[in-house]
Amino acid sequence: MRTLVLSAAAAALTGGVLAVPAPSQAALTTTSFGMFANGFGTRVTGGQLPANSGDLGYQTVGCTRKAGHDVSNNTAGAKVPGLGKIGATETRQRTVKSGKSVKVISTHKIANVVLNNNKLGKVTVEGLSSTSQAWWNGSGYKSDATSDVARVVLDPAGPGPKHELKVPGRDKPLVIPGIATIGLGNVTERSNANGAMSYANGIYIKLHGSDSEVIVGRSRADINGKVYSGVFGGFGAAVDASALGGKVEVGKNPLTNVVCTGTKGKELSKSLAGVPLGDAGSIVNVKGLSSGQRSSQTKTSATGYSFGEVANVNIGKGAIRIEAIRAQANAKYTKDKGTSTSTSGTKFGDIYIQDKKVSLEQLRSALSRVDIPGLLKIETNVVTNRSKKLVEVVALRLTLLDATEGTKSHVNIGHARFAVNPDR
Repeated sequence: MRTLVLSAAAAALTGGVLAVPAPSQAALTTTSFGMFANGFGTRVTGGQLPANSGDLGYQTVGCTRKAGHDVSNNTAGAKVPGLGKIGATETRQRTVKSGKSVKVISTHKIANVVLNNNKLGKVTVEGLSSTSQAWWNGSGYKSDATSDVARVVLDPAGPGPKHELKVPGRDKPLVIPGIATIGLGNVTERSNANGAMSYANGIYIKLHGSDSEVIVGRSRADINGKVYSGVFGGFGAAVDASALGGKVEVGKNPLTNVVCTGTKGKELSKSLAGVPLGDAGSIVNVKGLSSGQRSSQTKTSATGYSFGEVANVNIGKGAIRIEAIRAQANAKYTKDKGTSTSTSGTKFGDIYIQDKKVSLEQLRSALSRVDIPGLLKIETNVVTNRSKKLVEVVALRLTLLDATEGTKSHVNIGHARFAVNPDR
């Protein structure tokens, strides 16, 4: 099932985004908690509805230690061809500190959803809302999530009165034959000694005669403790490929997204035996893929890394073989000393060209000795982004040429990005 989502830009064409100033931002206060909130008004998946990008009414508070954030994204509504109309949406995300309590709150309100693309009649779902909260109350973590619908009205085609239908329950969806099934969305609440999260979907709508499903009013809130010195960001991946110009051909695999509040000193990893590389697979083959991360912090420091590894790389059907490649990105913050980054840990195992063991320097110049059709360039230890807070490195980058179309693409083998930010 492909994913199709309605963007705010698309809404401007069909209904319009209402530019509403965010509520006044209170003075930001640094806490020892990592907080995150996000959500959207509507998302459509599957079916024959037009593909766009983004989510209607999307808003987020990225991982932060700061209380006092208050952001919103309100829309005037939009038409969705093949579905109907989405009414005005109100999206608001907040981080709040009051006494010993620290809380993150995500709320959504949607005026209505009108399903008017069915010959059997029109259905209007009114007064949708969802709220997710996660907080520290001074002695422990708590979470709460709710979703609600005010009423559902059926206006049958042809003569006859409108009917107010029974509001759906979470375990008892409302089935309107030939039109749609409507149910309250799932709600999740979790808390433990380290933090809390809550998550709610307002409602879901499954259109009959199609595999399209509409999720309306999603909210999410997360809080984690012992975030004393900063927040982390980045990723690790064993392999990815993209056409020059940014078009993604092979996504990051296996992808490890850095935990923004840290892993408390534990190394977390994932692995794959291999992954198809599409057209690039005729030139390069990879086996034994893994990626991971490790991070920790105290009241005076924050440090960590992410990595992407490949156990075996075969280029040009054995013309070049590399046993073990690792890209590693590191970042560190120390109080009174600031931040620093490095690519220490990025390394290569044994390298063979036509079954002869060679050095890393000889690998860089390998194309002067072997001809591999479609392979233009070999680069190692490519630093694509670097600052005092962030570094991104690719251990091995292959530049390929499609002779038929004349297009170039990159295959990144061992790819890592890591950042630490003491200011968020």
